Amino acid sequence: QVSHYSDQAAQLPKLQSEAQTLRNKEKTLVEQITKLGRELEEAAAQQPPSVHQYKTIQQRVENMERSHKNQISELQETIEKLEKEKVKVVVADEHIIKKYKEQLIEKNLQIERFQNEIDSIISLCMELQSHGIVLPKRQNLGQLNL
Repeated sequence: QVSHYSDQAAQLPKLQSEAQTLRNKEKTLVEQITKLGRELEEAAAQQPPSVHQYKTIQQRVENMERSHKNQISELQETIEKLEKEKVKVVVADEHIIKKYKEQLIEKNLQIERFQNEIDSIISLCMELQSHGIVLPKRQNLGQLNL
């Protein structure tokens, strides 16, 4: 077992050297990735205007489409609300119309009864007149002169 540990101890500097080499390679790779990321950003910024404009226009179109869909949705909701309100108004209007029709019918009946009373009074006056009875005329409102 001691020989096993001594062999491992002998390999330790070699393993430490390899670990250091791997750390250095990792550091170099991270630096290269960072550098390539910067170069990619610079290249993207330096793209011809047509590609950059295309992307900008594409984003605007997508925003406009979303906005349009939202407006359509809002309009549909508004239309549904208005239709519900219209039904309520129509029902209320029908109720009011029915109420006024009933009042109109009642007033017409009152007028008809009044006309019948007037006709009866006129008929009675004509009957009295045919028998030679003359009713005195009013001189002042509310007072009869006998």
